[in-house]
Amino acid sequence: MSLVKNKDDKKSKLTSRQKSIIQILTKFTAANPVTIATISEQLNLSSRTILREMPKIEQWLSDNNFKFVRKPGVGLVLDENLENQKIILELLELENVEKSYSKEERRKYILIELLSTKEPLKSFYFTSKFKISEGTLSSDFDFIEKWLKNYNLSILRKQGLGVYIRGSESGYRQAIANALYEFMTEADIMRLLNNTKNEHSKVEISNQKKLFNLIDDKTMKIVEKILIDTEKKMQIKYTDSAYMGLIVHISLAIKRIQNCEKIQMEPEKLAKLEMMPEFSVAEEIGRAIEEKMNISIPKDEIGFITMHHVSAKIWITQDENNFCSYNNINIKNLVLTLVMFMEKELNMYLRDDPVLIEDLCNHIPPVLSRMVMNVSIKNSQLKTIKDTYKNVFNATARSCEVLKNSVGVNRISEDEIAFIAMHFCVAIEKKLSAENMFSVVVVCPTGLGSSRMLATNIAKFFHNIKVTDIISAININIDELSNNGVDFIISTINLDIDFPYVCVNPILLEQDKALINNKLNSIEKNKASKKVQYSNKKVFDVNDVLYISNLSEQILNVLNSIRLYVVSNVKNIEQIFDIASGLFAQEERNKNVIKEDLKRRELLAETYIPNFNIMLMHCKTSAVSQCCFGYIRLKYPLKQDNKLIRGAVVMLIPDKDNRVHADVISQISSAIVENESFFEAMLYKEKDEISKELEKSLLIFYKRTLKKRMEC
Repeated sequence: MSLVKNKDDKKSKLTSRQKSIIQILTKFTAANPVTIATISEQLNLSSRTILREMPKIEQWLSDNNFKFVRKPGVGLVLDENLENQKIILELLELENVEKSYSKEERRKYILIELLSTKEPLKSFYFTSKFKISEGTLSSDFDFIEKWLKNYNLSILRKQGLGVYIRGSESGYRQAIANALYEFMTEADIMRLLNNTKNEHSKVEISNQKKLFNLIDDKTMKIVEKILIDTEKKMQIKYTDSAYMGLIVHISLAIKRIQNCEKIQMEPEKLAKLEMMPEFSVAEEIGRAIEEKMNISIPKDEIGFITMHHVSAKIWITQDENNFCSYNNINIKNLVLTLVMFMEKELNMYLRDDPVLIEDLCNHIPPVLSRMVMNVSIKNSQLKTIKDTYKNVFNATARSCEVLKNSVGVNRISEDEIAFIAMHFCVAIEKKLSAENMFSVVVVCPTGLGSSRMLATNIAKFFHNIKVTDIISAININIDELSNNGVDFIISTINLDIDFPYVCVNPILLEQDKALINNKLNSIEKNKASKKVQYSNKKVFDVNDVLYISNLSEQILNVLNSIRLYVVSNVKNIEQIFDIASGLFAQEERNKNVIKEDLKRRELLAETYIPNFNIMLMHCKTSAVSQCCFGYIRLKYPLKQDNKLIRGAVVMLIPDKDNRVHADVISQISSAIVENESFFEAMLYKEKDEISKELEKSLLIFYKRTLKKRMEC
């Protein structure tokens, strides 16, 4: 009698997981049983999952007249001789296996299905294929959507229509590339390129077919050949990881182009990529793809390829026999020297453009490497730069003498010069466009706290306004404002002057924004006739050194003398003035002086800030010798004259004319608006926490000022 029943009499059908478990059972004997823990470890599944599968396995073995024994505390035994074990393995090969998936596998397959089709897929398609409920599928979609959000993609689920992915083409490509790597290792890709097979490969045939809806091996091989040729022609070198990444990404791009799914890049981003030497490499690859694949590669796609080359570090570094000292050069100093040469050539100050300096610091090192190794690159924008920006190109060519001298070479190609010139073109265009900004001066009675708060608000809401100065009402010089190109004044008080101005609150209300917009619309602009002039600004002088020294001293004074006064109850604003005047007074006479100065300032313009429900009490006074900052916290808010007052900021500076004092207090006013943690510390926390948060803001201000005044 046959050990195996007739095929038609079988009562059960195995899943791939159950098949794998039986295959493991055939490798063990009665003398050497296998445990559930061993099986779970080999299949990377939980013991509970293995136990759930055992009844079905026992049923299949019983249906086919094989003996299976469970030995409690010992293990599982397939009690058959070697010959029958071979028969079991043969049967398993013939078995029409029902595919089973772990949760992770299922979600990966669903993701690939969604990425590889343009049409919406019905939920029933997934529930029937994976034998899952609607609830489980919904949970899978939620998980996948979180993954897709990393690429700015989302899942749309529409009743009656189906499920599909929505988002940008660049997001699709990033998601697809990473999904591919979920299924294929670099070794798998290499085996495909080399036409080799590996029985242990994790990439199943059915899975490959699905993946090749996104890329295909023929295209990958063509791309591989193009990259090899490009390496030789352009004298570059790909690392293994960059090489495999480029094969996948470029192959994917080709497939998407063939499917009429073309990428679009922001013009500003593309323009910046065009300035990079890697763009010429991408153009070479694009030309080769067009020739071999008979498709058109748009400039946006060239930009896409450039992006991947920029991060790939493709330029060959010199070997020991061709050692160059450029690595020992201080690149930033070299860049600053180059910029100073350009300033003299163009009669224009450029060192105040941090983007220009940073971009050149990133651009120059590979330029020096190529100069030393005599590596040539092509710049597709060379003719455009020479024709459109002839003076900038010629100035750059002359200024690049500093680069040649730094590495001891005789020439630098026009292509390289054009790449460098493009950075200067961008900086110059930015300066010229800045001329279209409206120039304003902010005015308040003292030029201190409320004016700084107003300036911060203007910067927040009006990107076409540049605040060129903050001054007090008594220091307005109309002739000076006109000569400096100031368009109008934005003031916190009414002015009696023959110069355009608007009067607004320190914290801009909607009606204030409308007033400013009306003024902008009414002012006749004639920017075209103005020219950017070269600044004769020195790198630094003695006054800069003295200012920085004084600034650090005043910041330390403020931080070391912060006052926090918590009061349980006040009856009126007069009491707040009385408390404020005593915070920093050493004697009664000084207290009276401070009180009078604070009240005099209050008469000029109210210091209550309705948005914050605080008073910003500040003034110049002869009763203090340094900058002072304190906060009066009301335990119970005061209600008076339709105002709800939670507390009062107190800021004092000496009455002598010292720019440092005014700058420090103005920065503190700005911190109240900009640093939410500082404001909350004033309202609710202890003095140490207030000091800590204020220190952060003042340190940023100090570093920024130091860089601006002292850095060459």
